[in-house]
Amino acid sequence: MPAPMTIDAPSPAGNPVTAFKEVLAGVAYDDIPPLRARLLDFLAREGIEKTYAGMVALSVTEVLSNLARHPPDKPKHIEIRLRLQGKTTLVDIADDSTAFADFDAKCKTALSRLDAASSLAEGGYGLGFILKQHHQASYTPKDKSPDGLNHFRIRDARDAAPAKKNRLFLVDDDPIALKRHSEMLEDLYDITTFLNPMDAVKAFDGGRPDLVVSDLNMPDMDGTGLRRALSELKGGNTTPFIFLSADHASEHADYISELGVDDFLTKPVARERLRNVVSRLITRSLQVRQGLEGKFQQELTNTLKPALPDRYGGWRIALLTEAAEAGGGDFTLHHETPTHMLCVLADVMGHGEQAKFFSYAYAGYLRGLFRLQAEASDPAQFLKALSQAIDGDAFLESVLLTCQSFQLFPKGAICIASAGHPSPLVCRADGAETIPVAGPLPVLASAAGYGMKSLQLDEGEKIIFATDGFLDAFEGEHRAELLKLAGQNAQAAPQILAQNLWAAFTARKQRRRGSDDATLIIAGYGGEI
Repeated sequence: MPAPMTIDAPSPAGNPVTAFKEVLAGVAYDDIPPLRARLLDFLAREGIEKTYAGMVALSVTEVLSNLARHPPDKPKHIEIRLRLQGKTTLVDIADDSTAFADFDAKCKTALSRLDAASSLAEGGYGLGFILKQHHQASYTPKDKSPDGLNHFRIRDARDAAPAKKNRLFLVDDDPIALKRHSEMLEDLYDITTFLNPMDAVKAFDGGRPDLVVSDLNMPDMDGTGLRRALSELKGGNTTPFIFLSADHASEHADYISELGVDDFLTKPVARERLRNVVSRLITRSLQVRQGLEGKFQQELTNTLKPALPDRYGGWRIALLTEAAEAGGGDFTLHHETPTHMLCVLADVMGHGEQAKFFSYAYAGYLRGLFRLQAEASDPAQFLKALSQAIDGDAFLESVLLTCQSFQLFPKGAICIASAGHPSPLVCRADGAETIPVAGPLPVLASAAGYGMKSLQLDEGEKIIFATDGFLDAFEGEHRAELLKLAGQNAQAAPQILAQNLWAAFTARKQRRRGSDDATLIIAGYGGEI
């Protein structure tokens, strides 16, 4: 597969254009992860923000996955072009396969379903995701294209959205006071005003504010009644609350302090005084929330961090991992029995908060499936069970995951199956080579399921598994360097080999602007115990 081309040329409008282009002679499942990695690397070199770059790469992956699975006549020629022109991103994926039918109708169906389970073609799941994430998406079948190719196009304007203002509710039965206080704050905050406290209660769930400023003395429902009513609603008890009152003595009343009000200001309040108090309380609330979220993220990171036992039977196992974002997208599962140990290495595609959330959801789902399947399944059976479980699940179908399952036997036998995951390596005394084991992503598997590769290792031989985040550093012509380095360290213990490979990965990663979660597993057979 040719390397991507980078072209710098002036556009008609004088804006610089940078382009990524690949031409493929068809597409197989194994082609998609490395292509996605090259695209992400290109976008990183061009300084594109990581979350947006991941969204573009996932959309391209969705289109290619559908081309690999659905058309009756599979594509023999695919052209992928991405152009960055000023603040505009243009993606064009052209192919010569059977055209997708009823595209416009499928768009309407996809947009009407928030679970994004509609398809580019029958039975898939990607169109809803693409339409929701990008400003424009269009499809031109080949019988209407001048070049005789189908074209799927995405267009985005990358102009940064204005900073979102914090939302405030101001409540006061005096319209003059309400207008005056609103004018003091409206340049800094998104203000919603209420003359009737009950209207603020009704609006709370739909437009939850970051802070409430309320008059204390009002007819029907006073400020204390409003505070109690909001405290009964989800999030209401933790929303900062300020009382305003012309009665200074009320500030020290016991019933005020019992309500947990954050501050009390006496009318008339000066503009800077009101602005300072509001700013201080919103900042404090944000700091508390960030502290709680940070604790949760750390606990989540610890939960998802890949881990395997350091030995099983005659096997010695080394594992090194690095999360580019809190929580990460890589995780492992394993189950030991008297006869074997079944292991899974999974990689959720994406970065940051989204990948962390989906990794957590998938990890929990796989643990449940593991409990039901691990005793009786081999790696291929487990991946087939996973694919069947995902099929028709709108939530899990919307997440792309690669997965490698392997089964270790105490006396050196190993069985391996793959679902869209990079091929492992075997390291022998005379060098290292790739093990030819491949299979479709879990959401794309057919009823036939997965093939499986079985090997018998001699004493001192090793198997090397890794996720995209590690292997991307050795992509293309650099793959030979990884094989050479593994071969040169063939006699080393698994932990030493892992450390040497990781050092090479770290050196290469420092020269790359893109980053992803990276996991390396080396299972070495040490002979009968």
